[in-house]
Amino acid sequence: MSDNQRNISATQLHNPCAPGVAAWGRVFDLQSFALRVTALLALVVGLLGVSGSASASKPEIDEVYAQGNTYYMIGPHTITNPNPHLFAQSEELYIVAYPWDGTTAPVLTSGYVPQCNPCYHPGLPPEFVYHDHVLSGAPGLGNNGTAGEFKGPWKLILVMYNASVLSDPDFQPVTSEEELDAAEQAGEFQVINPGAENPYEIITPNILICPFVSPNA
Repeated sequence: MSDNQRNISATQLHNPCAPGVAAWGRVFDLQSFALRVTALLALVVGLLGVSGSASASKPEIDEVYAQGNTYYMIGPHTITNPNPHLFAQSEELYIVAYPWDGTTAPVLTSGYVPQCNPCYHPGLPPEFVYHDHVLSGAPGLGNNGTAGEFKGPWKLILVMYNASVLSDPDFQPVTSEEELDAAEQAGEFQVINPGAENPYEIITPNILICPFVSPNA
């Protein structure tokens, strides 16, 4: 994925209705969605299960995919107005959502169950409550581009599968950034940012500092 693909401006959150996103039975209004994304960003620490006012109690831990493996991470800190240089240097944290009609939980014919099934994180738009987390790197995965990414900063990117994945008996979730890029090229994701260089992704303007914890947590 090119830097230009990654750097979709915040103003593009306000694109009007995305045609491909109505696949699960209703029109996806990106203008109202953008407002909900704003609420998401204001409370994004809760996205990964951690309250900004957490005390000595043990924080909740989220399962995530990175480079084809499963890890666990927490989200202790968010930066709502990051320095442009810091934002440009941040890595990708994808919220990979499964479409549903807002009433009935999605059931995948393949038997796969999303990592969040659902997770009503504070401020998260309801369209995205059934989702996986996919990171661009994880600790201990080598010295060239991934080993140093275990804390972030991470830029939050929203994507959504096509409804066809629900009925595919052979469906396997993307578990790495490389698989996600290939799935976008194969048309497995919905267009949620029409007019952008990468219409399958919405890159939100905030960043997260999200360290990993032990895989045995």
